[in-house]
Amino acid sequence: MNIFESVICHDYTVVRTHREILAVKTNGVHMVGLAWVCNVLTLIGIGIVYLLLTNQSSDVYDVLAFIRYWELAGRLGIFIFFALVYFMSFGAYGGKAIFLDIVRRFSKLEEEEKHAVAKRGGRYFYLSLLSCLIVSGVVVYLMKYVY
Repeated sequence: MNIFESVICHDYTVVRTHREILAVKTNGVHMVGLAWVCNVLTLIGIGIVYLLLTNQSSDVYDVLAFIRYWELAGRLGIFIFFALVYFMSFGAYGGKAIFLDIVRRFSKLEEEEKHAVAKRGGRYFYLSLLSCLIVSGVVVYLMKYVY
């Protein structure tokens, strides 16, 4: 199982232990989409931090000014980009047949393997969120206090 299927298995395990069977199908796919968006934001944030630390802050401010100048179009473009990233997870893992195949393969694993797969998926999801928050905080700090 790949890491994204592991996220779905993590969600399936958590939901199954809480007996909330109605929410099983889409929560794992939402988690994959959110992790992908956080990964993209982290990469963009790392690029911004690099530009700020190498004294190329004018490039960052030019991009922000460009987005601000095209206020509605810039915000709409960013929203559409992140929506596409988010909905790609539904294209890859959102179908009922795909979900049932992942759960079927997960159910055939031994208990130790199930625990390892679910743990790996949870670790990936929560580290994606945490890295996005940390990089965002560094970007805000550098933009407000250093420059």
